[in-house]
Amino acid sequence: MVFPVEAIVGLVTFTFLFYFLWTKKSQKPSKPLPPKIPGGWPVIGHLFYFDDDGDDRPLARKLGDLADKYGPVFTFRLGLPLVLVVSSYEAIKDCFSTNDAIFSNRPAFLYGEYLGYKNAMLFLANYGSYWRKNRKLIIQEVLSASRLEKFKHVRFARIQTSIKNLYTRIDGNSSTINLTDWLEELNFGLIVKMIAGKNYESGKGDEQVERFKKAFKDFMILSMEFVLWDAFPIPLFKWVDFQGHVKAMKRTFKDIDSVFQNWLEEHIKKREKIMEVGTEGNEQDFIDVVLSKMSNEYLGEGYSRDTVIKATVFSLVLDAADTVALHINCGMALLINNQNALKKAQEEIDTKVGKDRWVEESDIKDLVYLQAIVKEVLRLYPPGPLLVPHENVEDCVVSGYHIPKGTRLFANVMKLQRDPKLWSNPDKFNPERFIARDIDFHGQHYEYIPFGSGRRSCPGMTYALQVEHLTMAHLIQGFNYRTPTDEPLDMKEGAGITIRKVNPVKVIITPRLAPELY
Repeated sequence: MVFPVEAIVGLVTFTFLFYFLWTKKSQKPSKPLPPKIPGGWPVIGHLFYFDDDGDDRPLARKLGDLADKYGPVFTFRLGLPLVLVVSSYEAIKDCFSTNDAIFSNRPAFLYGEYLGYKNAMLFLANYGSYWRKNRKLIIQEVLSASRLEKFKHVRFARIQTSIKNLYTRIDGNSSTINLTDWLEELNFGLIVKMIAGKNYESGKGDEQVERFKKAFKDFMILSMEFVLWDAFPIPLFKWVDFQGHVKAMKRTFKDIDSVFQNWLEEHIKKREKIMEVGTEGNEQDFIDVVLSKMSNEYLGEGYSRDTVIKATVFSLVLDAADTVALHINCGMALLINNQNALKKAQEEIDTKVGKDRWVEESDIKDLVYLQAIVKEVLRLYPPGPLLVPHENVEDCVVSGYHIPKGTRLFANVMKLQRDPKLWSNPDKFNPERFIARDIDFHGQHYEYIPFGSGRRSCPGMTYALQVEHLTMAHLIQGFNYRTPTDEPLDMKEGAGITIRKVNPVKVIITPRLAPELY
């Protein structure tokens, strides 16, 4: 495509003008700046440093290699913005303890405006009054332990239905089953059921949910696309859609929002009928809960109640449907490749639960080895290996280095959690390390932060762990596994910002329990 001459002239003029304004310094900092990786260009910085480099691994792996070369604290530029990458215990602690409030903002990405309800989604919102109120509402009313306890029957029933579906796919002793697809269907169906009360089964769900699933996949692709405005926040790149991404975002958002709006209207009508007969308090899903607790006066900040509810619903779907499925997928692949660990987990369940009933959530506290497995999988394959990017609202110091205001922070959790200074045999799958080591998920042990740390840590942690423990417990208890070739599964990771296996988990499974339990 050939750009108009006027656009090219405007592009160059505005870019250089903005660049020089951006990099102008009022005074020399008293602390040194962090090391900057070489290879940057004027204005564009390292924008194309990671493109077409012949390395198709995740970005966290590439940045981990750079940390080995330049140290655990270094910087590079993606266009105009400066990016800080940290991966050591000390630097992570500086960012999420000493400087936690300073790093609580989010960078402004264009997809947040066009796909994320103008950044109303919790994980995109800047730190401030709106974010605090919304997070408090979600943690106390939607994702609290007591609220999730009320919905445990929904989780158990959905997992049971999916396990029975998996059992029906077994055809003799040689049929190969795609466990990755099954996990994606399970997690998507589960979160849709818990959020909107909708029953979803691939190929059999209602038209709205099918349409949303497609739009959801489009969102995942578009949110990771390179957009000029993200690297050069100049009005020209926001309103002139050279790449066609803005048009695609608007189309995808329209599909997503229409589904959420229909769900919301259905729940509003249902709530009005409930209030007429005086049975308020009988919330059946998360939209019911949020509707009963939220008001325009409570939230304010320019967002309507309906917008906040839809944005919150979208945040919950993103966190639960994608990252949870990815993590369980990696966990099952590791267990299938480590049959001794799988058998040990099966023996624990057989001893503590038996083979006459399925594992329930109340059993998880007694399944110590299962808990260790989940922790170890989160150590090796954190769902967000770089967390969600942060941005500092003022100058600060990290590991003795001066970090200018407006710097984007990538916390390389994958590198941190495989640091040989902190973990023995760091690349080895060894759940036993968490039996001997008292460490939790809550972000206060800075060598282990799979859900982040500080103010912006993941609010869906409790939900994610409940689903992961219960799903993996059912899969471990219910079936034996082997690969079609009897060779280990390929653990190759794909390019991008998440940890996603390139090849799906395809295995031959055989039941372990009596047929009537399926």
